Parts: sequence; C-alpha cells; structure tokens
Amino acid sequence: MLKRNDLKSDGMAAPHSTARVRHVPVAFTIACIVLAAINLRPALTSIATMAAEIQNGLGLSSVWIGVLTTLPVLCFGIFGPFAPLLSAKLGLERAIALLLTGLAAGLALRMLPLSSALFAGTLVAGAAIGMAGVLLPVVIRRRFPGRLGLMTGLYTMVLSIGGASAAGLTPILERTWQSWTLALASWSAPALVAGLLWVVLASSGAATTGTGSLPRFSLLLRDRLAWYVTAFMGLQAGLAFIVLGWLPTLLRDRGLDVLDAGAATSVSILAQTATALLVPSLAAERVSPRLMIVLVLAATCLGFLGLIYAPLESRLLWALLLGLGQGGLFGMALLFVTIRAPTAEVTAMLSGMSQSIGYLGASLCPFAVGLLRGGHDPFAGPAIIVLIVTAACTWCGLQAAVPAHVLPQLKAG
Repeated sequence: MLKRNDLKSDGMAAPHSTARVRHVPVAFTIACIVLAAINLRPALTSIATMAAEIQNGLGLSSVWIGVLTTLPVLCFGIFGPFAPLLSAKLGLERAIALLLTGLAAGLALRMLPLSSALFAGTLVAGAAIGMAGVLLPVVIRRRFPGRLGLMTGLYTMVLSIGGASAAGLTPILERTWQSWTLALASWSAPALVAGLLWVVLASSGAATTGTGSLPRFSLLLRDRLAWYVTAFMGLQAGLAFIVLGWLPTLLRDRGLDVLDAGAATSVSILAQTATALLVPSLAAERVSPRLMIVLVLAATCLGFLGLIYAPLESRLLWALLLGLGQGGLFGMALLFVTIRAPTAEVTAMLSGMSQSIGYLGASLCPFAVGLLRGGHDPFAGPAIIVLIVTAACTWCGLQAAVPAHVLPQLKAG
C-alpha cells in the first residue's frame, strides 16, 4: 500500500515555475480549480439529456446522434497531447484561461438551431475540455504535492457536481424556455466566469511562465506502468461515457419521460461526489488501492445492469450504486496519474498520454452502444459491453495499483 511519504514531490518543477506559487492565497487557487472542474462535464451531460429533442429538431439519424455523443471523447484523445506543449509555451494558468474561454465559445454556438453549429460547437468544447482536463491534474500536482489524495478527490467531486447539474437542470431549462438550443447554450455562462477567474490568476504574481523541460514522449511509450495507467484511464472513461452519453436515452427506452430519465442520471452523477472525494484520499493513505479498484468497479457494473434490467421502481437505488462506483473509479484514475509520476513534468506527459490514448479508446464505447442499441433488444448490447470493459478495467487497475513510479530514473535526477 502506498504510504504518505510516497506522495511527496521530489524535484517536481523547474525553479522558475515554482518560485512565485507561494504568493497566491490557497483559497483562491482552490476556487479556480473548483470553477474550472465544474465546467468539464456539462458539455457532455447536457447533450445526453436532450438527445431526443436534438434528433427531432434537426432531423438527425440515430447514427449521427451516436457520432455527436462520441465526438467530445474523440476530441479528448486527439487534442489532449497538445496540452503539455501549450502549457510549456504559455504557462499553466494562461493555458487554462484560454481553454475555458474557448469552451464558453463552443457552448455558445449551440444556441444556433443548425446541425453544423451544434457539431462545430461540440468540437470546440471537446477540444478545450480535453486539454484542460490534462492540465488541471498538473496544477494539483504542482501546488498541492502533500495533499494529492484530498485535492484529487475534491477535483473529481466537483466534476461530478457539474455533470449532475447539467443532467438535471438542462431538461428543466428546456421546458421553461421552450428551446433546447438555449438550454444547451446556457452552460457557456459558467464556463466564461471560470475563464475570467483564471485570467485573473494568470495575471497575478502567482502565474507560472511555463513548465520545465518535458521528457521525451517515446520514453513513456516504453514504460509498462504508463500503459497500465493509460489503459485504466481509458477503460474507466469508456464506462463513464456510456453513462453520460446513453443512460438517459436507455432509461427513456424503458418508458421514462425526459424529466425522470434526467433525474435518475442526475442522482447517479451526484452520488459520485461522495466517493470521488473519499476514495482517492483513502487509497492514498489508509486502504489498499487494489481493494478500492475491485469495490468501485463492482458497484459500477452492478448499478448499470440494475438500471437497465431491474424494475423501474428501484431505479434510484441502482443509480445511487452506479454513481458511488463511478465517482471512486474516476478518482482512482486521476490519483494514479499524480502518484505514479515523479515530477510535475512527467505528470503533464502522463496525464496527456493517459487522457489522449485512453480517451481515443474510450470513444469506441459510446459509439458501439449507439450501433448495438438499434437491435431488437436495445439493452443486451450495452450490457455486454459494460461487462467486458469492467473485466478489462479491473485487470489494468490492479496492475496500475502496484506502488511504483513511471520513469523512475527522472526522480533520482
């Protein structure tokens, strides 16, 4: 089991990138991280709850709806590798400020009732989220080296709150305004607020001018532990994006209306907040990470199967179980990125690798669900996919839980 001393930072950043970090109030830094994190899921969950309205309003086929739910995940994988380079050029704070502003612009495009605007906005938003998601764990690694479990838990908890808020509120906004385009575009406002806050942080004396020299990416590609961390990130993300992209639709296939389906999804995502906060902290200091992996994956798989097969009257209990599993699952994936990297620069590269290659693989999961859902039994295909992915994720997670470092030779240097 990993001890507290294993989480300390050793030579994690170049001197020019850390000298001024101490001058920013900790509360302000945490507020920036929280507001950034809360905007990294509404772009996905708002689309999921409005899938039927989008399909009817724009005349899209089920295949194109599947592409729409898959596009953000593809963007995470395609654009994620560019995040460390952007950070090295602009600095962490400036890069994140730029990305959050781009996210707001992409979400605002959804106001136009055009399929081209919807797909273009989703592309821009997905690219911004993909790169910001790579850089925010680096901020945590750099600024809170002694509290990685706690801060990773807080970060994943807020991610869950943002996703749950969009899943539950978007149908209400659509009913209130009688416009699904306005309901989707409304999530650009909090993204803009977050971007402006990071502009303030980037303009302060606490801003970093860049990262230290980055290790060669080819070194990570030859590191077995880096591949286990990447595979675990991708497989858990595949499970998450099946839920984010298709759970409301699958529940509507079972007979629920849009509000009930959105409410069940929102309960599931909100339940993630408890384990997202607790599991990384426990796994970092008290409980075996391997035990945590088994528990959270079992809860995730059973919760999903219960939602699509158990009586609808029990849906909230299964949604709760699913959320508890997925909150801890994502928290463990992010924790592995931070505790398996010996320096902030390696954290940036490992975060980029795990979220780029991992998310590219994860994009196949919601797309496959979209294809298999068209059969005579719309639930058998998703159930089989979830069972297979859960088994593979368990094996990779157990390997990633072995206490070791990626590129350990850099720690000594």
